[in-house]
Amino acid sequence: MTGVELFAIAGHTVTLGNVLSVAGLVTSAMGAGQQYDATADAAQYNAAVERNKAAAEEDRRRRESARQLGQIRAGRAKSGVTMEGTPLMVLAESAEMAELDALNARWSGETTARLDEQRAASARKAKPYAVGSSLLTGISKIGARSL
Repeated sequence: MTGVELFAIAGHTVTLGNVLSVAGLVTSAMGAGQQYDATADAAQYNAAVERNKAAAEEDRRRRESARQLGQIRAGRAKSGVTMEGTPLMVLAESAEMAELDALNARWSGETTARLDEQRAASARKAKPYAVGSSLLTGISKIGARSL
């Protein structure tokens, strides 16, 4: 033995360099897996943030529309217009449009959140392939050096 040769397996000598290469390879593969975990966690976090933002925007739009509809009612009452017939229809249509605006805010946020959740799911599904690919690439390089 020359000092760097550790043992022989099936006629192949295992050197300290190869052992260290394998250890580095495993560490690298674990890092690749952690990167995919971090990507998935970040996407999941972004989905939650987007849902919270959408809920806040929906509430803000509802409060604003309630304020505007109140001003319309007060203005009509001040001018002596009764809330029947056409003025009532206009107010009802304004309330309907305001509600659609609030629901649009929720829908937009939910759509973005679902895209983020899909990104998280994709990262989680890709993780084993990335780790495996990293291991196989490293093993092939070690094997090529050993020949």
